[in-house]
Amino acid sequence: MNQTVQVQAHRTYIPAVSILRATYRKSWNKIPVATTDAPSQICGIAIRVGYTGRQDQDLAIYRLKVRAGQALPVLTIPGFFVIDQGMFMDYDYWLNNNEV
Repeated sequence: MNQTVQVQAHRTYIPAVSILRATYRKSWNKIPVATTDAPSQICGIAIRVGYTGRQDQDLAIYRLKVRAGQALPVLTIPGFFVIDQGMFMDYDYWLNNNEV
């Protein structure tokens, strides 16, 4: 894996808008993304690609596309993410910790 992608994957990403959970009923197609290091500086975008289920409380699933700096290309962070507790969480991690 490219070292730049590895560094970006280890950052904690948050929605640049105030949102605690993105659900099936209440989610956006695209959400601006920031890091916890610089919450007021947009560094990319999250694009909704699906849902964890079909019920109103099920979460939206996103892909993250971020830019490490002004002159650097946009990178797609490997994996899928959900918004829970006001931050993007890896979907597999979230699924393992929230199984019913």
